Amino acid sequence: MVIAVISLLVGVLVPSLMQARLLAKRVACGANFRSLGAAAGLYQSDFGEYVPIAWQNLGSEYLNPWKSWRASLLGYTAGFGTFNCPSAQDNGGMGELFHSDSEVTTLDREGTANAGSYGVLYQYSRPSYNTVNYSGIITQGHPIWSFAFSTVPGAAWTDPANSVYAADAYIAKGPVSYPSRTYKAYGTSAIMRPSDPGYFAELAVSRRFADRHLGTCCLLVDQHVEMVDTEKLDHMAPGAADCIWDVD
Repeated sequence: MVIAVISLLVGVLVPSLMQARLLAKRVACGANFRSLGAAAGLYQSDFGEYVPIAWQNLGSEYLNPWKSWRASLLGYTAGFGTFNCPSAQDNGGMGELFHSDSEVTTLDREGTANAGSYGVLYQYSRPSYNTVNYSGIITQGHPIWSFAFSTVPGAAWTDPANSVYAADAYIAKGPVSYPSRTYKAYGTSAIMRPSDPGYFAELAVSRRFADRHLGTCCLLVDQHVEMVDTEKLDHMAPGAADCIWDVD
């Protein structure tokens, strides 16, 4: 009888404790994103209306060796820990978590494109928005070759207050799951749009919104933070009024 009661209590309490732990980590993750929002605001104070968007650190072989969005914001934060989701996995090396400021700025892991637990949206700017790329050519903006985007409404984003700048991210291979399951020991610095053909691909590596703590923390371009149900986020329709990962 006693054993049965104990088993019943364990069955009730353990899930509740696990949920409470996830919620605590979600709060801490949200605090990180608010700090990143403040960092982006300070960056804009120094560089006009721009925010860094490059998804990786580039080497000297490029005409414009851009720093990644994380490396650009690093000096405006308390350090590398601001870029670490409290629910991300620590494999002891540079994967989902950073362990030093130098890991944020390194050229390893493809310039940290395959490291970290937060990512910017890996998508083109609005078609009318052009910027200098890493080869010195004026072209439509994209995190793969652009350094920064303007936050002025109607420039790179139609509505910055309704557009994701950075969010919980993970690199995956296989079916989408909630909660997320990371592929090997890699991280990512960018997130594909769910409308991209490869986002839900099961046989190829994909960069997705992460569901680590009962939802996805999202930092929007205007610097406010929202917690969004990840499955709902994945199935928003591009162009719809409630879609926050589409530049339009």
